[in-house]
Amino acid sequence: MPTPIEVVTAFSAAFPEDDGKVAIRRYFTPKTVWVNEGVSSTTGTEEAIAFLERPNRSPSIAAVHFEMLAVAVDGNRVLTERLDRFVRHDGSQIAAFKVMGIFEVEGDRIVAWRDYFDVNAGKKISDDKH
Repeated sequence: MPTPIEVVTAFSAAFPEDDGKVAIRRYFTPKTVWVNEGVSSTTGTEEAIAFLERPNRSPSIAAVHFEMLAVAVDGNRVLTERLDRFVRHDGSQIAAFKVMGIFEVEGDRIVAWRDYFDVNAGKKISDDKH
């Protein structure tokens, strides 16, 4: 059985594939709660996928890459400081911003994921029309 940090590391590495959908399908459960504080909250795989596919999302986002700056573990909880990089289909960067996140892991699945960040940073991504 993988450790919680191994689960979160593998999830983070897989997140750029198919705009996060591969990672969510592999690591979420039907009851996983994903909170982007001040922006959204989803429960389960299908709601999370729907959030990624929402109509008002910038069409230029091809992937999000997580650069881990720091990681700490407390039992089944993994705390991360990340630099999230939003990129276009040609690989050029739209925006990057720092995020503090906490993942709760049971077995090899993520049962909760909460991210805290400057919600105004999202405007850079929303305003990108390229």
